[in-house]
Amino acid sequence: MNYSKTIMARDGEERSGASFLLLGGALLSMAIVGAGFMLDKWSTEARIGAVRQHVAEDLRLVRSSIESRIANDLAAANHLADMIAADPNISTTSLTSMAKNLVSRASHIDSVVFRPGERPGNTPVIKMLGDHTLLLDVPVLLEPEEDKRYWGSVVLSMNTAKTVEASGVADHAIITPTPHLENEHLAFSIREMRGDGPGRLLFGSAEITRDDPVTERIDVPGDSWELLAAPIGGWKATLENRLPARLGIIAAVIAMIVPVIVTLTLLRERNRNIARLKAREEALFEVTQRLNLAMETSNIGIWELEEKSGQIYWDERAAALHGCAASAVDRQDRLDDWYGALHPEDRETIELRIFASISAIGKQTWDMQYRIVLADGTVRHLRSVGAHSISASGVDRQIGIVFDITADAMFTETLRVAKETSEIKNAELELALDELSMREHQLIELSQKLDLALASYNCGIWEGDPVSTTAIWDERMHQLYNVPNRNRPVTRHEWLSALHPDDRQTAQLAANRAINASTAVNTIQRILLPNNELRYVRSVGQVHVGKDGRKKIVGIAFDVTADAKIAEELRTAKTEADARNIELELAKNRIEFNALHDPLTSLANRRKLDMELEELTRQGSKQRTRFSILHLDLDRFKEINDTLGHAAGDAMLVHASRVLNRTVSRGDLVARIGGDEFVILAKRQTSPQELAKLSETIIREMCKPIDFEGFSCRCGVSIGIAQSSGLFPDAGKVLINADIALYQAKEKGRNRFEFFTPDLQANIFARKRMADEILAGLDHDEFTVWYQPQFAADSMELTGAEALVRWRHPVHGILPSNEFLKVAEELNVLARIDQLVLETALKDQMRWTALDLRLPRISVNVSSRRLHDENLVAQLEGLSITPGSICFELVESIFLDESDDVTTSNIERIKALGIDIEIDDFGTGHTSIVSLLRLKPKRLKIDRQLVMPIVTSPQERALVRSIIEIARSLGVETVAEGVESHEHAALLRQLGCDFLQGYAFAKPLPFENFTRFAQDLPRRKAS
Repeated sequence: MNYSKTIMARDGEERSGASFLLLGGALLSMAIVGAGFMLDKWSTEARIGAVRQHVAEDLRLVRSSIESRIANDLAAANHLADMIAADPNISTTSLTSMAKNLVSRASHIDSVVFRPGERPGNTPVIKMLGDHTLLLDVPVLLEPEEDKRYWGSVVLSMNTAKTVEASGVADHAIITPTPHLENEHLAFSIREMRGDGPGRLLFGSAEITRDDPVTERIDVPGDSWELLAAPIGGWKATLENRLPARLGIIAAVIAMIVPVIVTLTLLRERNRNIARLKAREEALFEVTQRLNLAMETSNIGIWELEEKSGQIYWDERAAALHGCAASAVDRQDRLDDWYGALHPEDRETIELRIFASISAIGKQTWDMQYRIVLADGTVRHLRSVGAHSISASGVDRQIGIVFDITADAMFTETLRVAKETSEIKNAELELALDELSMREHQLIELSQKLDLALASYNCGIWEGDPVSTTAIWDERMHQLYNVPNRNRPVTRHEWLSALHPDDRQTAQLAANRAINASTAVNTIQRILLPNNELRYVRSVGQVHVGKDGRKKIVGIAFDVTADAKIAEELRTAKTEADARNIELELAKNRIEFNALHDPLTSLANRRKLDMELEELTRQGSKQRTRFSILHLDLDRFKEINDTLGHAAGDAMLVHASRVLNRTVSRGDLVARIGGDEFVILAKRQTSPQELAKLSETIIREMCKPIDFEGFSCRCGVSIGIAQSSGLFPDAGKVLINADIALYQAKEKGRNRFEFFTPDLQANIFARKRMADEILAGLDHDEFTVWYQPQFAADSMELTGAEALVRWRHPVHGILPSNEFLKVAEELNVLARIDQLVLETALKDQMRWTALDLRLPRISVNVSSRRLHDENLVAQLEGLSITPGSICFELVESIFLDESDDVTTSNIERIKALGIDIEIDDFGTGHTSIVSLLRLKPKRLKIDRQLVMPIVTSPQERALVRSIIEIARSLGVETVAEGVESHEHAALLRQLGCDFLQGYAFAKPLPFENFTRFAQDLPRRKAS
């Protein structure tokens, strides 16, 4: 009746709980559906934003391409205008030829026209003519003999569509493909920008303005244009494939709601069944507790054999009877342990009986006896009894018990021996039979005693009385505790006195706790023997209530000294192993730190930086990530290494690492990736202002000198900064961008910082393109030599010419040296160009000799790198050079004061070949009077920056006079370059300059024009 009421009460509680669960499930389902709608809306907006960003990036590339195309056209028009301005009497045929040449090189240019006369303004202008034509109007300034200026203009007529096509936009070659929007789906237009609003449409369709296009402003000469771009069909056209994604969201929502409903239904049924099971478990627990107490008292083990698998399972008592440890896991197969414990003579017999019992048709019962060999060599006899059973899951099995029958077996063995003896001694048969009968009575009494001592496990037995605080011990107990047997109960004082003083309180508390809580006793006490050795005794007992209602504790005690010693050894070994593990972990950490850090500065190394960059790239592919990279390079570090040694350089590197650690925020990575290169990785979102402030602090701290062995060392730093951009940033690409910005900082004078911009990248690409074109030009003989004449200041006789390299660019026409020599120097082809100029000058000199044209000398520029070439003199000796006919111009910035042995030797050997030496650009470099005395050049060429202001600046005029006087005192001739007017020539003549060169006499001319100029020179002087 009570059991039914309990079930009904619990059913009511479960119904109430299930209602709350159903209500919570409904709310959870509504939240899941709402989250699905919000996810779809966010995904749509994020995709359109990503597409707009990619279209904006493509539009910036389009802008750069169109600007480059217009700049190229403007350069071509300016070049044509300069040619007309240089030769006012140029013929119509030459103009037509140059115009046709320009039209033939650029397919988008329809015509080129020269319009003489005045025009408003003096700057280039682009105008729209009609709907398809652009007019590029470039002014031309003519300067006849008088001061009047007559203006004209060169007009390029360009087809609008072809101009856009020539910039690489029409065929989408310039636009980078993206996974969001293919190039052929992108609409593109150009229109004018005016102060009062949008102007005319220059290219594309006007319908693009209805689709909220991405815009980009572009400035052209005299005007501004606006670039517009949007996907064909609108921005929503990019979302045509959203159906699978939405179906996926719907499926996910359903997949989350259905398990919730099913789970709630199952929970209701589960709670109802749990209530019933709990009531049954309470009744089952009482029965099980009684059974366990009986089994513990009798020390009978339980076993189970699965007939199909042949696996045997033991409880703790069965394992102990077989001399094995308890099972480590639930339902551990102990078949191997059983076979290992069996006496070798019984294994085969027992195995056959097990097989016969499992395979028997009638499912026979199990009853067998066998011997086991214990660890100490002792043989124990066991009896195992079992019967067939079927589990709830339908598995056939046999369940039984096992118990110790060693005494019975030993007695039986005695009987067997006695029987054999009796068979041999027939005369004593009757006496033996009487003795056997008497022993059978003794065996019955002995069996009764053995049944009470099954739990003793051949150990001491004790029985404690909590009321009288005494205990009854057998002889084995007295031996274990080293207490004399006085044939009376042992008092608590005697028991505690036998224990080690440190164990007395613990043992007493365990005994009291077991009595009060009716729990088992399981303690280990130490016994101090007379020889000062310790004996460890385990005491196990159970509270028992007798028929009279009195509580007693009955148990056993056995010696576990060997186990305790093994356990102590294991604890010591574990302590040692833990210590070794700690040492190994510390060593591992040191190895990992050394592998990922620079040994000098303790900063992260390149490998650590690469790992961090790869991790940022992986994170960026999963979630929006923002970070910044600062690439640092020390300025003047090589000079410190070369002058004070590598120890000073190491000290400067350590100083730099301390500055960076002190200024960089915690959490940011500082790495040394090269000799004097460092990288700061800010793995957080930072503003340009914060990065600029950090860079200024680093530059300021790095400029402070450090003391090294009495020397003051100072080093600057250049910094390139790049920040991640886009939805999925590539950390490696951001590092490359920072390197590009660092290159720009060094280009602008070092000891500064620069941010990476797309325009900076475009400039780098332009330099790369020019470098490729220079290499191709050298292979295709596009470089030629022009000559600018030099005159004697007093007689105005033609005394020589300076050979200047020019590039016949297939697109841009003739380019002066200042537009490509810097890139050529970076390519390390400057020596090759110098050799080409020298060989061409020698050939042209021979041609002038054949034309009976006398040119005393030709000046050729020689780069610093070529002057350091050990093979230079050998190359010159292979050329046919007339002494005095060739002069080498050395740039003053070569640092002649610090020239090495190779340079000094080359200069002396060049002079020995009859080649004169000139110092070019004198007055702007570092040459001293001492170096002039050592070098003994033939001439000094005064730089145009000092020559041009002498007409209006007395200070500059006095400076030039001093240079001329110093040169004259050293026996060195002077050449003034940059002579722009006859007034300049007159002043220089008065100051005592020897030779003049500049636009006042002639511009640099190609071979044919220079030949005509030199041949007409006598006629011009006569006129």
